[in-house]
Amino acid sequence: METRTYTTIDLRKQMGEILDRTRIALEPAAITRKGKTLAYLVPAEWFEHYQQLANAASADQDAA
Repeated sequence: METRTYTTIDLRKQMGEILDRTRIALEPAAITRKGKTLAYLVPAEWFEHYQQLANAASADQDAA
């Protein structure tokens, strides 16, 4: 799956479409300003899964 890139201006003009592509089509998006990536927009399920993995890894380190 390829990450689409949008500028901050694209994001302002196409917010609904970009959010729908991310949520429905599960397409991640890179948000850029002046050619530099500022943030990534990913489906909520991906982020929630990442948080679970990070919390589990943290708990494992605390137990060691």
